[in-house]
Amino acid sequence: MNSLLTIFLQVNWSDVEYTVDEVSRSVYVFPVTIRVLIGVTLLFLVIILVLLGIIMGSRIHKTRRANKVIEIKKKYQPVFTELVFNEQLTREQVISRFDPIDLKTPFNRLNILENIIHLHENFTGEAADRLAEIYKHLGFDQDSMNKLKSKSWYVTAKGMKELSLMNVKSSYNDIARFLKSKNEILRMESRISMMKLSDKEPLSFLAKETEPLSDWDFANIYTMMTRMPETMIPDFTTWLNSPNKDVVLFCVHMIGTYRQHDATNTLILLLKTPDERLKLAVIKALKNLSAAAAEQPLLDMYSLESLEVKNEILKTLEVIGTGNSVQMIEKIIKLPIEDYPLSIQAIRSLISMGEKGRMVVEQVFQQADPQMQLVISHAKDKRL
Repeated sequence: MNSLLTIFLQVNWSDVEYTVDEVSRSVYVFPVTIRVLIGVTLLFLVIILVLLGIIMGSRIHKTRRANKVIEIKKKYQPVFTELVFNEQLTREQVISRFDPIDLKTPFNRLNILENIIHLHENFTGEAADRLAEIYKHLGFDQDSMNKLKSKSWYVTAKGMKELSLMNVKSSYNDIARFLKSKNEILRMESRISMMKLSDKEPLSFLAKETEPLSDWDFANIYTMMTRMPETMIPDFTTWLNSPNKDVVLFCVHMIGTYRQHDATNTLILLLKTPDERLKLAVIKALKNLSAAAAEQPLLDMYSLESLEVKNEILKTLEVIGTGNSVQMIEKIIKLPIEDYPLSIQAIRSLISMGEKGRMVVEQVFQQADPQMQLVISHAKDKRL
């Protein structure tokens, strides 16, 4: 250290100044373009050095964090084993098992929470209940509640998931307000969380729905319902008067899926709806219900409908149709072919209506032109 100081003091700074001045004059001897290139090169060198510093710093930071995650996991693994599988402990006893510094340090606290969440997802029964208690004893329920106030949608969604997973019922109303969020993912997460947190009316949120429901939303709600006891499945006619058309559509689908036969007359009334999407869903639901009472209303509306609706009516008549439908369907197949799939479906519907229907098909086959005979043969082929 002393030798460096001695060298520093021995430097003739006037010489250095002169040298720098000489270099400066030498640089100015070069043409402007060369000087620009030298300047750009030096600038790029500085940028590269800065970027290298940032990249190295980032990698060191990430490595330290990754090591810290592993350290915390190893540190608390025996603690979680003790708390989950040994006798139940009080809040104070649970807190005493954790390092206060870790509970106060944001990064460490977050990792403890993620360990609890991960364990809870892999356990059921009493072990899962114990983990939920640990979560609450350590105040993580409040952490999750605070996430609901975040301006970042993914943080809010994560908070809802944590609260529903840990069955924090007091969060129900706070989560419910996201049903009207403009963010589709938050609306979806809100519905799922409310279904998990509700003990008696898991689909009560349908009465509050004002935003559109996508097919993906339908699938998520239905998936949640498949995990519920049969006794918790509600009467879906409750929401058929909803001003939200998507809610009505979903309920019609569910009436058919869960075979709610008491809703048959209500569905028949809905056949008069001008909404074709809803009308198709109603016809499919009536088919699932094997609603014989819908046969005549379907026959009456057939001629006024689009090809898609006509095809769905014929598919339903294939299931619920009787001899009363034979005459009308016979007229359909005797008309010039409007749409091949429609003609094929009409013949299949006739064949399903017993001996009378099959006789009509044979008579038409004998009198038909080669094109129609080909359609009938195709319809009769059970392999197709």
